[in-house]
Amino acid sequence: MATLSGILSSAITLGAIYAASSVSLALLWGSIRMLNLAHGAFIVAGAYGSVILVTFLGLPWWCGLLGGVLGGALGGLVVYLGLVRWVFGRPGFDLKIIILTMAMSTIAVDMINNLIGPRMQSQPFRVDGRFDFLGLNMPLQTLLVVAGCGAMVVALQLIVEKTSLGRLIRAVSQDMTAAQLNGIPVQWVVLQVIILAGVVAGLSGVFLTTFTTVYPTAGFDPLLKALIVCVVGGLGSIPGALIAAFLLALIEATVQYTLGVKWGFPVLLLSVVVVLTYFPNGLFGRQELVRN
Repeated sequence: MATLSGILSSAITLGAIYAASSVSLALLWGSIRMLNLAHGAFIVAGAYGSVILVTFLGLPWWCGLLGGVLGGALGGLVVYLGLVRWVFGRPGFDLKIIILTMAMSTIAVDMINNLIGPRMQSQPFRVDGRFDFLGLNMPLQTLLVVAGCGAMVVALQLIVEKTSLGRLIRAVSQDMTAAQLNGIPVQWVVLQVIILAGVVAGLSGVFLTTFTTVYPTAGFDPLLKALIVCVVGGLGSIPGALIAAFLLALIEATVQYTLGVKWGFPVLLLSVVVVLTYFPNGLFGRQELVRN
């Protein structure tokens, strides 16, 4: 019973973190076909935003979320103004943006190293205490992170499905030329999408680093996991990323508790290979039709 409780607790926590880390990648790919390798930099920007507001400026611990929002939004704005606005809609955008965002991520890490320093810092967004319900004993910090990640994913899905911005995003993703001919300001929509993705990634950086520490390269491993989740769920599918996040988290947690921590990631990768063998477009991905 204790093992089952531990597996469920770990799977829920990992799944919430993986979902929060991957949905912004899914949003960008699904809306503007942008594979953002600066996603890890967005995560780190949010984590350091929390540290700056709470640790350096002395604001209350819950202001860490505000720091995550500001850090992620700033990262999205910089990526748009510095990169996307110059290459979006032009030939080779999908390949160019991969290289450019990879370069931007490297530059961001170097700047953090030079301005703040490479030493590890604890994430100040945390609450003490434990919660016991039906034999499932979990720290309140874990429940706070799970609830925060869940609320963020739901809010993002509602924005895409129910708001005017969401309708514009869907119009641009379906046919950018038709959207322009109908008077939709495509560049303005793209800017809002990238900032929204940055906010989600920044918040996920705050949640993620409550279990680790804040340091300049803290976003590299979450970027890899987010890419895995998005590929398995189907690139561009937010619901697919959500389901894949919890499915892969359950597999990883089960393997870690039964075979050992060192086997968690290799089995996770093996599961990805199996899924993509039978579902080349991911579990919920759609095959694109090319008209000649």
